[in-house]
Amino acid sequence: MSTNDPNQPGQPYNPAAGSGNSNPSPYGENPYGSQPNPYGQNAGQQQPPQFQQYPQQGGYAPVQPPTERPKTLQIAFILIMLAGVFNAASSWLINSTNLIGNVITSQWTLFEEQMRASMETNSDPAVNAELEKMLANPDAFMAQISSSMTSFTIVGMIISLLAYFLVGFFVGRGVGAMRIIATIFAVLSIISLLMYLPMISMYANSSDTMMVNVVFTLSVLLGIGGVVFAWLPESSKYIVARRMARRAGYR
Repeated sequence: MSTNDPNQPGQPYNPAAGSGNSNPSPYGENPYGSQPNPYGQNAGQQQPPQFQQYPQQGGYAPVQPPTERPKTLQIAFILIMLAGVFNAASSWLINSTNLIGNVITSQWTLFEEQMRASMETNSDPAVNAELEKMLANPDAFMAQISSSMTSFTIVGMIISLLAYFLVGFFVGRGVGAMRIIATIFAVLSIISLLMYLPMISMYANSSDTMMVNVVFTLSVLLGIGGVVFAWLPESSKYIVARRMARRAGYR
């Protein structure tokens, strides 16, 4: 066997040569050099990598609830509440003018015919006796009607004030469904105004006719004004924004 070094021809082979570097790099020095710690000096407390923040898909801004109600909705609430007060006042004035009693008195012949026809077809002796008593004493019958109408008017005033307050309150807060209900009430109030104004002028006491007509008309106009303010662009924008916020989870 030859004792020459295969890497250096003509030189004796020394297997101990280069023992100071047992695993030399075939490329010489570290080609990457001395790299710094990417996480700082303390590698034991590594920070998570930061990812780039991307905007929401589609570029839409997140839905935000409206911060402040517009003045138009506040005015709508005030007008609807005033409409309820004037409506209650007109109901009391109509009752004080004895409108229903005057209508019955003016049409007494027709009422008398209807009651006698009812007595002929009715077989209940108690009911017929009551009808006979009414026909024999119309004044007592009218007094009973007047007392019943007063009680009915008071109950109606309380219910009306409560209904106007609830509608106005929720309209002022921007509830779209209640705005539609208020609009329906406004249309019905216009129809009732057209029906009752001629009746008031014909059958109410002449001294109170003008006041009843004015108060009743004001109640209708105030309600219409409240509905108009509820449908203005500022009010509609707030109601739409509130609806979108509720769909997004805000309450």
